[in-house]
Amino acid sequence: MTVLLDPSPTPILVPARSPWGTALLAAGAVWAATTVARLAVSALAWLPRGGGETPDVWMILLGWNKWDAGHYVQIAEHGYHLGPGFPAFYPVYPLLIRLFDPALPGGALISALIIANVAAVGALAVLHRLADHEFGPRVARRAIWYLAAFPTGFFLFIGYNESLFILLSLGALYAGRRGHWWLAGALGALSSGTRLFGLLLVVPLAIEYLRQVDWQPRRARADVAALAMVPLGLLAYSVYCWIDLGSPLAFSIAQDQWGREYTLPGGAWLTAVQQIDGRGLLDPVTLAAVIDAGTVLIAAGLLVFCVAGPYRFRRDQMYLIAHAATASAVLTMTEVGGRAMMSASRFTLEAAAVFLVLARMGARDTVDRAILTVGMALQGILLAVFMAGTFLVA
Repeated sequence: MTVLLDPSPTPILVPARSPWGTALLAAGAVWAATTVARLAVSALAWLPRGGGETPDVWMILLGWNKWDAGHYVQIAEHGYHLGPGFPAFYPVYPLLIRLFDPALPGGALISALIIANVAAVGALAVLHRLADHEFGPRVARRAIWYLAAFPTGFFLFIGYNESLFILLSLGALYAGRRGHWWLAGALGALSSGTRLFGLLLVVPLAIEYLRQVDWQPRRARADVAALAMVPLGLLAYSVYCWIDLGSPLAFSIAQDQWGREYTLPGGAWLTAVQQIDGRGLLDPVTLAAVIDAGTVLIAAGLLVFCVAGPYRFRRDQMYLIAHAATASAVLTMTEVGGRAMMSASRFTLEAAAVFLVLARMGARDTVDRAILTVGMALQGILLAVFMAGTFLVA
């Protein structure tokens, strides 16, 4: 008897995952892995000493409610009539907290954390799509890991507006890159209603628009008006300040309460270096200056690799460099309360080009492992410092 074997069994067809499905799955995996690490570090930071109280999850979450996080929660609960400095915190994030608070358990703090983490997953997914579109899937996977593992990456996942701002600004850049200009303008408007730096999106978006019309302004279409939408978020907040707080510039006046000043580009960086002079290595002023000025210096070095060397970007990708360079230049001009470049290490998270060029460099396994190991180790230290209430990172 002869037995015939089918040499070609029926293949099992697996439906292809959509690009956004792939991005969301990758973002969720990065979020889950790094959240476990942050929770572990936070629990260790609360280890009882000398008969102290054993921490629970609620105590850990309260440990994340420091500095700006507490201000956003207060604004969501009570509005802007809490003091002259509160209008400095822009309204989109506290509005979302107030909107979702009735539907979410645990009060405004839990709502703030949930919104921040949902926005963080969204920001990672958008960065994945942007990186995949520009450099391919391998760079995309590494870029989102590097963003989450950055030493100040924990700010994406606590009650700050960092993840929301990155989600909106990267969304605007990606939409513009794909030619969806009205969507880019709308996201840009929300960005400027989340943070003043959202106005800077006009520069990279204008560069990308001009590139798409072959650098011939006369070929501009009606959708060029989308660029004018970017300042609308700030304009809407200004109108609110005028009606409810008595001055259309209340958000700017509030910055005076925090001692915010601007210098020439690079001036604040030089001031930060000068503040170290004569102080010990472990002096808080020295450590703060090293963290902020050092982060910006490293970011500037990586931006050089974006324009020169084997990892340089293509000419049609100059909008990404313009976006990062503009934000970095503003950081080197900012002083708050006598501290030069305060929060610069956190704001560097918004420079997508930094993480894209790092992701290209990480193609070598040794470089990839080094970036992740050093990044997560430093993040654990800075997170513990943040929870202790030390004003080195804020």
